[in-house]
Amino acid sequence: MKKRYVPNLQEIHSLAERNYAAFARLLGVRNMHENAEHGLEKHIQVGDALAFSVVRQAEARYTTDLVITQVAPDVADYLQARFLVRLYHDAKMAEIIDYQGQERLTALHPANLQHVRHQKDEKFQLNRHLAEWLRLCFRQGRVPMQLQFVN
Repeated sequence: MKKRYVPNLQEIHSLAERNYAAFARLLGVRNMHENAEHGLEKHIQVGDALAFSVVRQAEARYTTDLVITQVAPDVADYLQARFLVRLYHDAKMAEIIDYQGQERLTALHPANLQHVRHQKDEKFQLNRHLAEWLRLCFRQGRVPMQLQFVN
């Protein structure tokens, strides 16, 4: 008999909280929700050949959806990384809700979806990938400065 996969909620929530805090730091915002009325689009250069754009896609009372897209003009669209991250302001958590067009990611997959070939902990793996992406941005990322001169 197969042992049923039980997600470690403490580990999942801890990762989501760290991802939220990292997004606040990456976007340069103290209170993510209070800064919601301003348009958000950020370009991040990682190394010489890798760049990403972070764009606010949707805003609700307690959530913000950010689209993170790899920017590579000479690479086909389907080869570029693209994921949608939802920030939960009330819980101060962030998680990937869409990766490469694969929506409705869940922590557990019903038995009738076995043929889709999801990993047992796919959602956790994707959120760990998000944490690693944020770490990469902090270690090697550069953001173009916008200077304004005053007469």
